[in-house]
Amino acid sequence: CTVIADGEAVRACLILAVQADGLDITTIEGLAPARGELSVLQDSFCETHALQCGYCTSGFLLAATVLLRRTENPSRAEIERAISGNLCRCTGYTQIIEAIELAAERLGHRNTNEPEGAA
Repeated sequence: CTVIADGEAVRACLILAVQADGLDITTIEGLAPARGELSVLQDSFCETHALQCGYCTSGFLLAATVLLRRTENPSRAEIERAISGNLCRCTGYTQIIEAIELAAERLGHRNTNEPEGAA
């Protein structure tokens, strides 16, 4: 039930609708840049096979989105801390962490004049 409310990952199931009144709310559907497209983070989850049953996926994606908006190159510990509120019984977290690291790398290239793949 994770959503982004005014830039913070929160559990929608733990706040009343009246508390959300006036907040900028982003759900999993709001991460896609356009209909039928995936965000860099969503694509990274697909590429690293971080998706299994999909039950927990939206929570991981939203928590990671908040992290990547705040931290361009998060450490493994920062990633683990950011996703610690979500439970997954399928992947063991390794691929989820790899997906977030890959997205951070790709998003970092967008902020430079260096072409992707150049070293």
